[in-house]
Amino acid sequence: MQTKTIRSGAPFVAAGLGALIVALLLGLGAVSDYLIAIAAALLAFAAGRRLFPDRTVTVEAAPKSGSAEVDALIAEAREQLASIRSANDAIADPALSAQIDDIETTCRALLSRLEEQPDMLSSMRTFLRYTLPATQKLLGERAKLEGEVASGQAQAIAGRIGEAMGQVQSALHKQLDALAEYRFIDLESEMDVLADVLKGDGLLGGVQDELPDLGKAAAQDKEQKDEDDPFASLFAKGSQG
Repeated sequence: MQTKTIRSGAPFVAAGLGALIVALLLGLGAVSDYLIAIAAALLAFAAGRRLFPDRTVTVEAAPKSGSAEVDALIAEAREQLASIRSANDAIADPALSAQIDDIETTCRALLSRLEEQPDMLSSMRTFLRYTLPATQKLLGERAKLEGEVASGQAQAIAGRIGEAMGQVQSALHKQLDALAEYRFIDLESEMDVLADVLKGDGLLGGVQDELPDLGKAAAQDKEQKDEDDPFASLFAKGSQG
């Protein structure tokens, strides 16, 4: 996130009007008339700044992962999250709204992690290419049903969408936990490499045999994580039906 100042154009318009009014009323035949017009413009500008101050807003900085593909995917995902937030604003169900808030927060955490480690893209493609767009579509349709949700078929569809959001929420948390473990695995691998270097330099002395074999454990855990995609069967029931 970064702050951005939006300049107001109203003070400049007010200054121009102030000078114009003086010119129309007094004319500009003497130096004193010009001075009066300038003074009126300055006073109008100050009044405009007071009445219409500049605004400071918080905006998301453009992604900078170092990978053009990842940056484009993150930017697209942020647009989808903005659409999800708009849909949430139109949904009155407090329980579902809380779920959507959590989904958005978790998605942003995933995108932040991806921006930090773009090499994780392969494990997040299902999330980016299917889960998030599908969630956006479902919630957009749910928002359209808001006026009819109390009766008939709309109520049943709204209920199914709510159940699907529970599945999405669970899968997102699972994905985030998996990425957190991936970071720990990477850290353990770095520690193992460091230990090997120190052993080779003879700097560990008698304690080298007591060091755990972190690299082997890290490799095994990483292999298992690569095979685990929490989104693979997210909508399996829906697709089968």
